[in-house]
Amino acid sequence: MKKKREIRRKRLKLRMKEKIKGILAGIALRIIALFTLGQISPILSACVIIERDGKFLLIERSDGLGYTIPGGIVRYRETVEHCVLREAQEETGYVVSITGFVGVYSALKRDPRFRAVSLAYRGEIIGGTQHSSGEGEACWREPGEVFGHMAFDCEKMLKDYLNNSLNLS
Repeated sequence: MKKKREIRRKRLKLRMKEKIKGILAGIALRIIALFTLGQISPILSACVIIERDGKFLLIERSDGLGYTIPGGIVRYRETVEHCVLREAQEETGYVVSITGFVGVYSALKRDPRFRAVSLAYRGEIIGGTQHSSGEGEACWREPGEVFGHMAFDCEKMLKDYLNNSLNLS
């Protein structure tokens, strides 16, 4: 019983930490946008959709926002492809390869924290062992389990993947 309470306390602390990080990033970028009179470029991010036996590899976010597709922000001296491979391994433990392209997602309010454009790819696992990270718990879920419970525009990405449609906006 005591161990369960300790685990719950650690998860809550981690959720709060991730939530605070997101809020601070959003505030910092809004301040920069103010000082540059709105002339700040969007953040570029990338993610990879991996399907196995009708289930998708997702992250159940530790900040309580719901499920997301493994991915993250492209670093300054990094290609988009490298970002996808790095983020997938950091967040899930799996080594992945890119097998296709799902689309570009640039809706103005796609991420409530800051202005972002995301590129979504198709991928497959080529190695590694599943683990979780500070972002949340890596898990396999069927679409019906997560639709209505996904953060940002990840649900649209997953639906585009399922419909085999290319999104360019």
